[in-house]
Amino acid sequence: MKSIFLGLVLLSPIIAYGQDACPAPLSLNDILDCLKERHQLVRLKDLEVKSSADLDKAMGQRPNPILDVQTVHAGNARQTQIILAQELDLGGKLKALQSKGSLIHKMKQTELSISKEEVVEEVLLNIHHFIHLNENLRVNREVYKSLGMVISALKKRPALTPEQEASLLNFKLQQAEVNNIITLILDQEEEILLFFNVNGGYKKEEILGVMEDHHHPLEIRKINEKLSLNLERLGLETKMAEKELDFQKSVPWEGISIGPMFMDDKMESISEKLYGVAFTMPIPVWQTNKAGKAIASIAYSNTNTQYSLFKKREDLQKDSFLSRIEGLQDNLTKLPTEDELLKTHHRIEKLYTKGLITPTAFLDSHRIWRDTIASKLEMQERILKLSIEYYRLTGTLSEVHL
Repeated sequence: MKSIFLGLVLLSPIIAYGQDACPAPLSLNDILDCLKERHQLVRLKDLEVKSSADLDKAMGQRPNPILDVQTVHAGNARQTQIILAQELDLGGKLKALQSKGSLIHKMKQTELSISKEEVVEEVLLNIHHFIHLNENLRVNREVYKSLGMVISALKKRPALTPEQEASLLNFKLQQAEVNNIITLILDQEEEILLFFNVNGGYKKEEILGVMEDHHHPLEIRKINEKLSLNLERLGLETKMAEKELDFQKSVPWEGISIGPMFMDDKMESISEKLYGVAFTMPIPVWQTNKAGKAIASIAYSNTNTQYSLFKKREDLQKDSFLSRIEGLQDNLTKLPTEDELLKTHHRIEKLYTKGLITPTAFLDSHRIWRDTIASKLEMQERILKLSIEYYRLTGTLSEVHL
């Protein structure tokens, strides 16, 4: 189940309770804010960001100069040559590597932000699912209680007609089914509470305390749009491919060095000291790195094209999500409220106890009530998921508050 995947990833070292546990929440936003910073996935990504902080300096370090000393002896004759050479960066290799290091660090920062968005999504979905479970639990307990009252009333009768006996059996079967549903709801509730306990050290009472009167946890608000983090990451990949192309262009210029040279040439009776400049460079006879440049050029072109296509698609998706959310919200307002459904149920229950409607109509009322609630909750969940996707596309999902 996706709603607890992030909560169980790398479970063994996940949280040392105590200083790492979240403080007692006063609202749902306290839970959201704490897990956004202390979730295991976020903390792992944060370590990656810190480890890449000085990567640009490490990758762009200038090579040390090279000292070359050669001496030859032949009898009383001796020849000594000393060269101090420094490799030159004529092709921009160091600048390209430094830029790549900086981009890698920015990429890690973007991945950290994406992880925070994923955590926000998991928290929102779990909160919403928990609320729905509680609503379903309340409805099914009410149905279970209603069926129990009818069953009890039938059992008290001294004798039952064949129709009443069949009704009693149907009521018992439906009550058993409702009981199974209640058991499954409670099991799912424990699964969600495990997510909050594992990731923030939250206890059941703390979660219930701030969720008790909360309903639909997210509404669309018009905001200052930014690029989505996925698009931002693709943009960084495009820049990375560009710097890789710059690096491949600099390869033919590698190995060029220059520096002062000193030579001491001593013969039998003559000694000469010579000074000059030493210069070395590779000769591009066999290759000029055309293959490396071609591969890097294709990669850069591909990422650049992907960026344009993804941006166009996301722009269209944002408008589509807003339109779909508005349509679902309009339809949601047309559904009966919970109070109206409860009043209808009690009215049908009274009609049955007075013998004015058939057992089939009474059972159907339970089914319709539960189906209506389930449909309403499903629509709310769909609105939430579309809202999450909208905020993700605007690059502001991690800023959402309940």
